[in-house]
Amino acid sequence: MSALTVAEASGLIAAGVFVLQLFLPLALPAILIAFIADEYPVITWNVLGRYLHSSLWPSILSTSTAAVIGVQRRVTVTGWIQTIGLGIISVASICTPLGLYDSIEQAQSTTNVTFGYLQDKSAFGSGTPPRTSAPFTRTCGLEQACPGASLNKTCHKQGLLENCTVIYESRIPESLLGLFGDGATEFSPSVSSIGDMQYRTYINGTDGYSVLGWYAKPFYRSLQVLILDEKVEPVEGLIVDMKHGGIGFRNHTGPVRSSHYGSTWNEDILFVEPETQCVSLNLTLDFELPLDRETNITAKNLALTDHGGLSDLAGPGPSLKAPVNGQGEFDLRERALNAAWLNNFLTLVYFNATDPNPSAISRLDVVPHQRFDIPKTANISIGYRNIQSTIEFGQYLDLTRKQGNGASSTLNPHGVTREDFDLITTLCGGSTSSSPSNINSTIIGCGIVFGAATRTDGVSSLLTDPGSPWSIPMYSCATAIRAVVKTVSFQYNGTGFENLRITSVRPKEYKDTADLPVWGVEKIPDQTLAVVQPMWGVVKPDWADTSDLSPVNISTISGNSLYLPGYIDQNIVFDGMSPVPISGGQNLPGVEFYKQALYRALSINQAAGQPYADYSGWTSFSLYAKWQKLSTSASGAASIINLVWTDFAANAVVGTKGQGLNAAATRKSASASGMDDSITSIETTVEVPVTLYERKVRYHLAYAVPAFVVLAATLALTIALTVLMLMGRTGMTRMKSFLERTSIGTILWLLLWPRTEDKKNWVKEIGGKRVRISDDGVTVKDESLLSPVVDEQDREKEDGGEVTEVLSHRESLK
Repeated sequence: MSALTVAEASGLIAAGVFVLQLFLPLALPAILIAFIADEYPVITWNVLGRYLHSSLWPSILSTSTAAVIGVQRRVTVTGWIQTIGLGIISVASICTPLGLYDSIEQAQSTTNVTFGYLQDKSAFGSGTPPRTSAPFTRTCGLEQACPGASLNKTCHKQGLLENCTVIYESRIPESLLGLFGDGATEFSPSVSSIGDMQYRTYINGTDGYSVLGWYAKPFYRSLQVLILDEKVEPVEGLIVDMKHGGIGFRNHTGPVRSSHYGSTWNEDILFVEPETQCVSLNLTLDFELPLDRETNITAKNLALTDHGGLSDLAGPGPSLKAPVNGQGEFDLRERALNAAWLNNFLTLVYFNATDPNPSAISRLDVVPHQRFDIPKTANISIGYRNIQSTIEFGQYLDLTRKQGNGASSTLNPHGVTREDFDLITTLCGGSTSSSPSNINSTIIGCGIVFGAATRTDGVSSLLTDPGSPWSIPMYSCATAIRAVVKTVSFQYNGTGFENLRITSVRPKEYKDTADLPVWGVEKIPDQTLAVVQPMWGVVKPDWADTSDLSPVNISTISGNSLYLPGYIDQNIVFDGMSPVPISGGQNLPGVEFYKQALYRALSINQAAGQPYADYSGWTSFSLYAKWQKLSTSASGAASIINLVWTDFAANAVVGTKGQGLNAAATRKSASASGMDDSITSIETTVEVPVTLYERKVRYHLAYAVPAFVVLAATLALTIALTVLMLMGRTGMTRMKSFLERTSIGTILWLLLWPRTEDKKNWVKEIGGKRVRISDDGVTVKDESLLSPVVDEQDREKEDGGEVTEVLSHRESLK
């Protein structure tokens, strides 16, 4: 049962007062008449008549003063108007308070308040180590120094052998970090740069080739899976969008002093987010569960079933030339569609259902819904309790690399190899490990998503009955990663991190093109992405005027977002499958984490003891149920990639910049001495404009309708009264005259003592004379003025004129 509001309580009080206003005027006269006799002074009868007739009893009992018949119409109408008006006033007194309500609203102006660090007490807060003062470091190989750094190579000949020693400066120059840090701060104080990103977990590692000798080595352990949250939420150092995918970098701060009703404010936040498009292969993997499922989890009768992906394949095929990505608007769906076409074409060639010429398909020896048995030697592990993703197209086939193994004479007669399918990843992605390290080598990752298995017999897919038939959909997906500035609205009531709410996240709006951010990406000559990833971020529009950055080559572009550089191809598998990069000496998460997160999203499988979470759904039935819903469409498959990328990235990195804080990462690089110089962000006295919430009293106008009617009637009566008073038709004198004429005391006086000389002060003269009023008549001092027969004795005492006058009065009273 809901509690009463203040308005409802006020309405009930008004209703109670209204009842009392009716009850008391009825009850008190009823009590009074119990103690009233028939004989009182004239003035008492006068006051008693006013008291009784001013109550509701005359109307209730229909006495003569409430009569209608024979009464002048203007008097009757006025009476009815008064009654109706009092009724409306009574209703208004009850309804009007019901419209009142309290509203917590934003103030009209902002207030500058001091911000301080908010500690996250969730798994992300407790599992995130203190921030380190270790400098950002990187390596560009042992043959070339990184921009702004130095490399010394000393060689000594020992006989025919040449022994070389390399020492390089691994620390990134402050001028280069400042280029991106100052550019972000100038654009908006809350926008992070590449220098405000750190790995969430790290260990101290050694680097024997660097002058520094040590570095903060990236480490990874999953803290919490957020995919099931389905909301935008803050965690330690990040804003995580588990609706659409993406992370925003922010070391969370809020007002130090709590306000009574909380506050709200907006900040511009740098987000890194995946952008994915998927298309269906129109192929499914169909199988049956074993009858002895408790001891055998291997699928039975595994087959590839065509649903138009093979039988409806039309040529010619897409271009076999790798595109240059650049920074234009990518048609990711087109790339996913081309990859699906090539995957299905090679599948046809593998089963000898067409000839190996993609530019001219001469035959299609396949019919709709045809099944192709999958060899048990295929490099795929089908699970009915988990999803999978891979960058290896055609993984469901038994493919061999060109390492001396011949193709089967009855299956795969054209010798389709893994390298043929690997070319799809290259053509779809555009950028590879050998692409130049610059702004045009945009990362696009392509792969196949094996969706969640669903039953094909109409039974709920949550029931895994032995021998039941299942089907797995397959999608071709293409994903790019971009950086974008978004406006985030915060709400905070001052009681801790758990009450920091994110009410909205929307792309930042710009008035014109001049306000757009200028994005800069390093252009590192003679280097490929496999050796070094370029730094990126928002820069000042006039960054080229900075004299101490002469060794740095930056390419810029003005726009809403920046597609980040990188690559996803087969070489990333050979470089290592660690959740974070393992290249020695490098601590620069801003150029690495998004690529590694994308690879993890495109290689979903059972965790099998890895330090990252199980995103396949194998160990989480609720997660697998979510994947079942998303696996029913291409857009859902794209969401799977985006959500897994987001969750992995959120567990990998943390933002160190927040309003009111000086982040460790933005300080001057640490000296070479000391390996455990861990620090936390230092609070400052920065004041941030926020909008406070205030308590205001509001009103629902619908409840004021009776009051408006009363006000309108009051205004009309006031105007009428003013006009009549100006005309002399009404006034105090006239009102007193009618009041005196209609009182019972005046009537008795005029009838009984008409010859009183002082007519204005009759109350003093005869007001005290006692008069008896009963059903039989009116009597003064034992004389009945209204008796039907006049006594003979009275006639003798009165002269003729007096008797005639009394009788005249009697007849009048009759």
